[in-house]
Amino acid sequence: MKLIISIIFTSCLFATGKYGDSFLRIGSSARDIGLGQAIVADMANPSGFNVSPATIANINTRTFYLLLINQYGLAEYYSSGIILPFKNEQFLSINISGIIIDNIKLRPDIGNLSTQEARRDMARGLFANGYENFDNIEFALTSTFAKVKKGTLNMGFNYYPYEMPLGANIKMIRKKLHNNEAFGIGLDLGGIFAIRLSEVFNYDNLGKLSFGLSINNLNNTHLFWSNKIKDIIPTQLISGFSYHHSLDAIHSDILFLVQNNNLFPKERQYGIELTIIKKLFLRIGSRAGFNQGGLGFSTKLEKIKNIRLDYSFGGHDLGDAHRIGFEIRF
Repeated sequence: MKLIISIIFTSCLFATGKYGDSFLRIGSSARDIGLGQAIVADMANPSGFNVSPATIANINTRTFYLLLINQYGLAEYYSSGIILPFKNEQFLSINISGIIIDNIKLRPDIGNLSTQEARRDMARGLFANGYENFDNIEFALTSTFAKVKKGTLNMGFNYYPYEMPLGANIKMIRKKLHNNEAFGIGLDLGGIFAIRLSEVFNYDNLGKLSFGLSINNLNNTHLFWSNKIKDIIPTQLISGFSYHHSLDAIHSDILFLVQNNNLFPKERQYGIELTIIKKLFLRIGSRAGFNQGGLGFSTKLEKIKNIRLDYSFGGHDLGDAHRIGFEIRF
């Protein structure tokens, strides 16, 4: 069973294509997973870098987050990072993410042995000594830089203020499968264009509309294996929008998210988040036809500006998965 999980979550040594960075698509926070990971236009999201590097913009306090997942009792996934704000609306993030599938049994093909005696001897050896085990280990170290550009949109008859975060990722990917290792470096570029609708329609409290676009694995990401095989992770074009609206009457906010990925055109992603008095978060989402969801709770502690605990669940072909993560702003 672990071998099946390894094939699903990772790229095989002898296969190239869009699944080469599949472990990075698991998600970097319980919040993101609960929202179907439809976060390409979700500004001020510390863990959104894997979808778009522009999402870390407008995080004006130092932020640390951590996600630990046991996937179906067979794989361990982790993602942890820190975001640092600087002057002139510039932001830097460092993240490490990885997946470990251990004790995968290496099963020899007895049927390929030429004689019955050889098959018998191998079977006896396996019965006496057991199978050889190996691990599948993948991790990525990602550095993200983002900067916010502000200006006014000239429509001829009026001027509309906007903000446009732009960001870039540089990620180093390493993999180890049995006796082979791989290494590669990838580049992602992303941007978000956000405008307040009250400025456009001259009416109060219409919310903010944002459009996001990210080009991930720019010019393809190449993974070079120690056995001279090369994997190619193709360029992804991720696009979407978000709409944030304040519900002042009930001291709440609501956020709608939609996202598309050119490599997975049938996997349109959706997310909705309701924030109640800035302390309780209710989330639902959809990804690849599976329902996602979750909730969060935040509070303040001494010398800590905000700490938030998140829970999410999500469907999958292999069964439902539950995740817990937290975020600290200090």
